[in-house]
Amino acid sequence: MSQVISSERPPEGARTEAEVARNFRGFMVIWAAQLVARLGNGLTAFGLAVHVYQLTGRSTAVAMVTMAAFLPAVLLAPLGGVLADRFDRRLLMILGDAFSAVGLVALLLAIHSGFGGVFVVYGCVAVSSVFTSVMDPAYRATVTDLLTPEQYARAGGLVQFATASQYLVSPAIAGVLMAWSGIALILAIDIGTLAVTTLCMAMVWRTLNTEKTASERGFWADFRFGVAFLRRNRGITMLMLLVTLVTFCMGFLQTLLTPLLLDLSNEAVSGVVRSVAAVGMVVSSLAIGIFNMGNRHLTYIAAGLTVGGVVVLLMGATVNVLVIGVLAFVFFMTLPPLNTSVEVLARHSIPNETQGKVWGLMGLISQLGYIIAYAVSGVLADAVFNPLLTPDGALAGSLGLLIDVGPSRGIGLMLMIVGVMLIGTAVAIPRVKSVKRIGDNLLQQTVETKR
Repeated sequence: MSQVISSERPPEGARTEAEVARNFRGFMVIWAAQLVARLGNGLTAFGLAVHVYQLTGRSTAVAMVTMAAFLPAVLLAPLGGVLADRFDRRLLMILGDAFSAVGLVALLLAIHSGFGGVFVVYGCVAVSSVFTSVMDPAYRATVTDLLTPEQYARAGGLVQFATASQYLVSPAIAGVLMAWSGIALILAIDIGTLAVTTLCMAMVWRTLNTEKTASERGFWADFRFGVAFLRRNRGITMLMLLVTLVTFCMGFLQTLLTPLLLDLSNEAVSGVVRSVAAVGMVVSSLAIGIFNMGNRHLTYIAAGLTVGGVVVLLMGATVNVLVIGVLAFVFFMTLPPLNTSVEVLARHSIPNETQGKVWGLMGLISQLGYIIAYAVSGVLADAVFNPLLTPDGALAGSLGLLIDVGPSRGIGLMLMIVGVMLIGTAVAIPRVKSVKRIGDNLLQQTVETKR
């Protein structure tokens, strides 16, 4: 491995073909290791959701373990980005992967010792998430260090595939493993994947060259710059607030789908349904890559949210697991065009020299919807909606006649409300003047370019 990546990185224009090829092979080694780690992460995410639901029978527990895994990474991502620009990215990646395994090892030992209660699960998952927030920005920044601009798109596709793999393959495998063995085996596998990733990074450490970026201003100065930019650009701010509403709705679906499926089936079936649903993202992404999308992105956003809202509404109304699986597949198909359109509109409106500063803040704002949803979805399901649709619940004789009563029906009602909210957002987005102006400017620029 000592010859995978050259120890001296020449100026961009001075790279030889051999150096470019060696650097790309080095990136592929790192990417393959991260792919293995992502698969392990997906196993643990699904396995722990099932585990805490089996321990407690409450959706709140599932929401809290999701929050513990998500919140530290979101809040610390800006700090991780600063560290990736100021310190050795090689070392950050090794430390991030190695120390994220500490929380999993602690959890595995606690379970074997009989102390693996839900609060121990939350704490150990949060520890792992803290170190993941340090590793991930360094990993993504390494793409720029190693590759030429012509290779960025190809590398970006590979990175997206590795990220999606934890949703495509891991839930189905985790469902089978949970039914056969339990959470301990899944944690051991995830720890093993992180060990493989750390070993691969250590093998290329001496030859993987990353550069520290000289920062002209401090972290908080960059943060204030991003805030000022969003304050001046109302269209981008409104677009991000609307996206936050969308992520709020999606957070409910992400949290409650596992309890819903477990009430209607078992671990293996639940895992298969979630994996099949994620295939919808791949199908839709391939279609975008082959046929392109044009430039009417506000139309695509509105259409995607409308279809997604109708699908989620129907998903909540049925108790047929097969129908839920088909509807979930369709819903996941709407996500790539929705995400792509939002990104295109935002990138079009942000000057290139300020995109790094502004995108970090925009990402934080848009992810707040998930955090709020994780915080309230489980509590609402357990304390409010599920009791309403038990056989003797307040809505059993009215709405219960339409969508049935039982353990999953309160969650079903919540999903129906989420579907209505998505449809309402679809109606609102094209009617917000500042957002509509962004779409019109993009169309006008496209016409002028063609001339």
